[in-house]
Amino acid sequence: MRTGSNFNSHPPDPDMLPKTATPRIVVLEANRLYGDLVSRHIKEYWRGAKVEVFQKGFDALDAIQASVPDMFIGGVNVEDMDGLEHFEPFIEGNLPILIVTNHKDARTFCLLREIRYDGIYDAREEGLENVHTAMQAALAHRLYVSPSLVPLLKKPKNLTLDSLTEKEQIVLSTIGDGSDDQQAAEKLGLSYRTVNTHRKTIMGKLGLHHKGQIMCYALQQGYVHITPQGVFRPGFQRQIKSLTAARNSTAKIA
Repeated sequence: MRTGSNFNSHPPDPDMLPKTATPRIVVLEANRLYGDLVSRHIKEYWRGAKVEVFQKGFDALDAIQASVPDMFIGGVNVEDMDGLEHFEPFIEGNLPILIVTNHKDARTFCLLREIRYDGIYDAREEGLENVHTAMQAALAHRLYVSPSLVPLLKKPKNLTLDSLTEKEQIVLSTIGDGSDDQQAAEKLGLSYRTVNTHRKTIMGKLGLHHKGQIMCYALQQGYVHITPQGVFRPGFQRQIKSLTAARNSTAKIA
């Protein structure tokens, strides 16, 4: 594995694309301005590069399916994707993938351990000045990880977070935005009593004592992302929608 700090000390790699190359690169970034900034840096390095920037995951995936690019660069928080599912179709493939992120929460890195990638770049710590180095490494399938992210990729041991069941994590992501037990019950298709029991169990396992602490924990650990576009629950969006739909369907039949 190469990191930002030691990669620059190596001699030029013969597998690196020359600046005269014309790679086709798909960029998926929810923030259009940031996506355009990434595109500009790519073109400053490879002037002949063809860069396509998308804000929606399905649009980017359609473009990749229509014509496989030389590399896929994506963020971790995409409005129409659940968690990191925009990277899931490429787990078994060999498309070079570079993930650009500012997120350092436990939930994001838990999801990252389940997908394939060729590089993870910390744009907050490294800026975009070194992104071409990360792109070159990813294109050659030589893992690049920003130094600030290396410790986060190690699977945690004996953390209370690991002791939460899948259902408890779903409930945590639902009440983490401040929803009360009744509101969470309606979203999840569960009874008020069941959600209340899960809440008490979660608080006990995490050592939390009131609603405000639950919200802070869920936000800090990445179980809830609150953006101008709405509230997102990475990795749980579709499960929650499915549970809500099932509850509504049952209610109509009754």
